[in-house]
Amino acid sequence: MIIPAYKPLGLSSHQLAKQIGDKHGEKATHTGTLDPMAEGVLVVLTGEDRFKKGEYSDWQKTYRFQILFGISTDSHDLLGITKNIDNKKINLDNLKKIIPDFVGKQIQAVPSFSAQRVGGRSGFDLAKENKKFDLQKNNIEIFSLKIIDVLKDISNKELLKYINRTISLVEGDFRQQEILNNWKNILEKECSLQLITLETVTSKRTYIRSLVNNIGQKLQTPATTFSIIRTQNGPFSIKDCS
Repeated sequence: MIIPAYKPLGLSSHQLAKQIGDKHGEKATHTGTLDPMAEGVLVVLTGEDRFKKGEYSDWQKTYRFQILFGISTDSHDLLGITKNIDNKKINLDNLKKIIPDFVGKQIQAVPSFSAQRVGGRSGFDLAKENKKFDLQKNNIEIFSLKIIDVLKDISNKELLKYINRTISLVEGDFRQQEILNNWKNILEKECSLQLITLETVTSKRTYIRSLVNNIGQKLQTPATTFSIIRTQNGPFSIKDCS
């Protein structure tokens, strides 16, 4: 059975697939992992369809995501320890100019904090222990990338409130307390950062967190992923989800 499901923020893709499998009394798997801090369409497979995972994983995927400019983290999203801070304002025209550079076939590095396996262990576990390892690189394709909203300001207080709410939803050991303490310390001072929303259609194995980090590097300004919603997975959209 092919079951499109909406993965909520905080839950892992594996946890949701298991919940659905238990509900149907069958083993279950899924295509296209979503990070704990991402939400949206997850395709869960049960029964004989589990053996077609490779075929279904080839589907294109659509994401709507927000970039937070002014701060970068070691995980390239809010569930990370801050690395660089520079809250000077970016120019929207400069962002528009570089967007076409990210469309097309390319090689993308997988974030160190990810489910990639290295010597039988997850990249996340190794990165959490400050172990050095070679990042996996994937051949991907970004079919389209566009800005769908204007730049907006977010205050330190608004950002901290959002971070506290979202990270509290994450299940499992992801350094949550260390991360929350870090954000609290850096957001004590009054400041205003910038948010912008983009939409992209990608091939399998594309990491939005890596895309956001690369956009920040191209603009020579710290950037991290504020939110990710997968709105389409192959033929299935949010409206098809249970």
